[in-house]
Amino acid sequence: MKFAIIGCRHGHIGEFLREMTALGHTCVGICEGEGPLARAMAETYRVPLTADPRDIWEQEPEVVGSSAVNCRKVEILEECARRGVHFLADKPLAVRRQDLERAEAVLRGGSIQLGMLLTERWNPGLAALKQAIDQGRLGRLIGFTMVKPHKLVPESREPWHFRREENGGPIVDLMIHDFDLLRWFTGSEMAQAEGWVQVGNREGYPDFPDDARVLVRMENGVTASLQTDWWTPEGYPAYGQGMVICTGTRGRCVVHTTGDPMFRSGKGSFAVLTTEGSGPEILPEPPVGASLTEDFLGRIAGKPGRVGHEDILRANEAAIRADEAAEVLRSGS
Repeated sequence: MKFAIIGCRHGHIGEFLREMTALGHTCVGICEGEGPLARAMAETYRVPLTADPRDIWEQEPEVVGSSAVNCRKVEILEECARRGVHFLADKPLAVRRQDLERAEAVLRGGSIQLGMLLTERWNPGLAALKQAIDQGRLGRLIGFTMVKPHKLVPESREPWHFRREENGGPIVDLMIHDFDLLRWFTGSEMAQAEGWVQVGNREGYPDFPDDARVLVRMENGVTASLQTDWWTPEGYPAYGQGMVICTGTRGRCVVHTTGDPMFRSGKGSFAVLTTEGSGPEILPEPPVGASLTEDFLGRIAGKPGRVGHEDILRANEAAIRADEAAEVLRSGS
């Protein structure tokens, strides 16, 4: 299968490029006119680099991947749909409601498959939590706390990352994973959200929104507290100390999504379950199964997938709704 990259502005797309190449598919080129990332990837994978999308379309790819600036992805999706080319994007697909509506209109046509790098469903600790929920080990779900801090490393970021109208801000850009997980864990849609986005008045980036806190109520009554920020110190061994805490009527599960910073467990991501009848135990990881890219290719072939169109659209919609409802605060002024 021939595939290409159109829009290469975030390293996440490297996962798709690496997996497609490992599966034996051929990358016919990377299209990007800005930023250093595309050139580095083109050199690593020895594929042509162009700034003109016509060069890509002449190669007739069957699949296109993209980590374009967040606000530009929908127009690439629309072009792919016109050409009957399947499309996989880094998250988020859309940063504004009107762009998400454009994406929904494309997918109603049913001509292509859309994939998104909603990678948390492949996180081993979170997969173990999902299995425990499905087995009823936590009883009836009460609520979740999800913490997703990130390192900023500003010198590694392009200017668009710091502009909310292009990046989407921390709720849309980062919490989209949490909204997807809430739907996956609860089997319910978001009913209500309220929250706060802080502009940290950071030196050199005074208008950059770098912290968000959101309270969520799902339609089935499960509640959640979500937190994300760009304040993780650079000395931390992972991109951030991520955690998901799930409370049920029969127990509680704590998932260390980025591993144990003190390396006491000897593991990466892992889940610790405590129930009424037993002390803490590290949950076994479920079988990995198909990778995210293999899952997407399976859907192209007509097979059911772990992530489908509805998952992608509803997670993005929930993030946009929460962002629209959030109050913006300026700190340190």
